[in-house]
Amino acid sequence: MNPKVKIFITIFCYISGVMGIVTAVVNASQKPAETTSAIVAGVLGVAFLFAGLALSRKPHH
Repeated sequence: MNPKVKIFITIFCYISGVMGIVTAVVNASQKPAETTSAIVAGVLGVAFLFAGLALSRKPHH
């Protein structure tokens, strides 16, 4: 994979992960709480953060 594309995808994953977690917190704090939306946004946020971490790790040979 081209290093520039990998860096772009990694940054995209980190930003998407943070935005997913922020969206989950905002949805959960509404009155009445948007529980389903908060759970979905939180799960997607964590998944994107893990994807960003996996892409940013250096390979161990």
